[in-house]
Amino acid sequence: MRRLIAALTMAATLGAGATVQAQTIDQKKFNVVGTWNFLTNWKDLEVPFWTEELPKASGGKLTANLKSITELNLKGTEVLRLLKTGVFDFAAALPIYVEDGAAIVEAVDVAGVAKTFKMSREIIDAWMPEMQAVMKERHGAMVLGTFTWPEQNFYCRGDIKSVADLKGKKVRVQGTSQADLVKGFGGSAVTLPFSEVVPALEKGVVDCGITGTMPAYKAKWYEVTDTLFRLPVGFTASIWAVNLKTWNSLNPATQALLKKEIDRLTEKSWKAVEAETNEGVACTTGTGACSAGAPGKLKLVLPSEADLAARDKVLVDVVLPSWAARCGTDCVKKWNEMVGKKIGMTAKAN
Repeated sequence: MRRLIAALTMAATLGAGATVQAQTIDQKKFNVVGTWNFLTNWKDLEVPFWTEELPKASGGKLTANLKSITELNLKGTEVLRLLKTGVFDFAAALPIYVEDGAAIVEAVDVAGVAKTFKMSREIIDAWMPEMQAVMKERHGAMVLGTFTWPEQNFYCRGDIKSVADLKGKKVRVQGTSQADLVKGFGGSAVTLPFSEVVPALEKGVVDCGITGTMPAYKAKWYEVTDTLFRLPVGFTASIWAVNLKTWNSLNPATQALLKKEIDRLTEKSWKAVEAETNEGVACTTGTGACSAGAPGKLKLVLPSEADLAARDKVLVDVVLPSWAARCGTDCVKKWNEMVGKKIGMTAKAN
C-alpha cells in the first residue's frame, strides 16, 4: 500500500509539473512572413510548421498570422527592414537580399564557393557568430534557424554548350557575387526580382537567369528558355530571423520551445530541399520522373571539366577578391579563420 501511495504521489507530482510547464508557454500570435507561395519551401515546410506543428507542440498557445512574400508583394530587400520595425515578428530572409551589412552576411553564399549542400551548411554554421552580430546590431533581429534552396544553375534562351557561350549574355542574378561570377564569364549581370524574371526572359530583356532547379520549374522558366546549363553556382543558404523585441518579450520556456521546434524545421528543410534538386532538373528537362506535374523540355547541358575549372578560376580571380574588398580586412581575416580553413580556401582582396 505504501508503494502504491508513493507511486500515485509521484505520478501526481509529475503530472502537476507537466501542467505547470505547459502553462509557462506564452500565449502569442506571431506575424510571420515566409517565402514564395508557389515553391516547395512554402508549401511543404513553412505552412505546416507555422499552422500545424508549432501550435501542436505548444498546446495551441503559439500560433501565427502567416503571409508569403508573394501574397504581400514584397521585394526580398524589404523583408528585414519590416522585421526591424516590428511589422513582422519572424521572417524568412535570403542573405543575397540583405542591404545593411550585406558583405558580411553574403559571406555564407559567395557564388561558386559551396560545391555541395553539406559544404553550404558547414559554411553557414561556421559563420553564424558573425551573422548573428550583424543581425543584432544592424537589423534588431536574431537568427533562429537556417534553410536552403536547390542547386543554382543557368537557364538560357538559345543554345548554351559551355561557359564560353555565356560571354556577351545578359544574365539575371540574385546578388553581388553572382554578378561578379557572370562578369568573370564575360556576361552582363542584371538584377531582377524573382517575379519579374519570366517576362524579362520572354521579351529578351535578359538572355539567361540563375535560380534553383525546382524553383525554375515551379515558376515555369522552362516555357521561356531553351537550355538548362547545369553549372552549379551555389545553394542560397537562408535564415529564419526573429525580431529581438519580440524574442526578449517571451519567457524562457517559450524561447526554449521555439528554438527546439525551429531546429527541427532546419533539419527537415535541408534534407527536403537537397532531395528535390535532381527532380527539379528532371521536371524542367523531361529527363526523369517529375511528381510536381508535366515536365518541360529544356535541353540539359552538363558542364565539362573545363567549364568547372573556368568557374573555379573566376571564383579565385574575380569573385572572392571582389567580395573581400567589400567586406574589409577584419571581415576577411575572420572568414579565412572560421570558414576558409574548413573548406581549404583563402580569400584576399586584389
